[in-house]
Amino acid sequence: MFPQLPIRLALLALISLPLTACDTQSMADLRRNIGLDQSEPETEDPAKPRPPAVSPLVEPIETGTAPAKPIPTAEPLTYRATNFVARGNEPFWNVEVGGTSATYRTPENQSGRQIEVRRIVFDRGVEYIGVLNGRPFVLNMTATECQDTMADEKYPLTARLTVSGQTQQGCASVAQPAAAAAETPAAG
Repeated sequence: MFPQLPIRLALLALISLPLTACDTQSMADLRRNIGLDQSEPETEDPAKPRPPAVSPLVEPIETGTAPAKPIPTAEPLTYRATNFVARGNEPFWNVEVGGTSATYRTPENQSGRQIEVRRIVFDRGVEYIGVLNGRPFVLNMTATECQDTMADEKYPLTARLTVSGQTQQGCASVAQPAAAAAETPAAG
């Protein structure tokens, strides 16, 4: 009925033999890649060059030619303080931070808007992050002297405020806690 069937089966078997060999190698590679076949881990030669773990744009690569400089883990002024006042001009803005709360003021809202913030200390300053109208609210202060050109005053901190996707520059300083300021008698 099917006289050519044995010939076809024989051809099919001959064709599938190389595919089976390839498939076996592919499966072995797959098993090794997903960790099912654990081979002996290769020891890394410390003399061999390898890619840096961090981008050189983020952290300079040490070349070994200069002596290592100690890097502080936190800037002392911003590390110890928990209350700040930051301000900027053109457009005017003001942020008072105390603990986990920030009050953001603009000419349109002089009474201010309370925002819950989280504090992040880094080697050059401090950053407070919250959410305002569903968008990031970020006040970043670094220990770099700042000159307010409109008031002609100097401040110990440089501020950068990001609200509604807009970043504005300004100056900042450490502030007294609200309770301590209320208890301090007025000079006079």
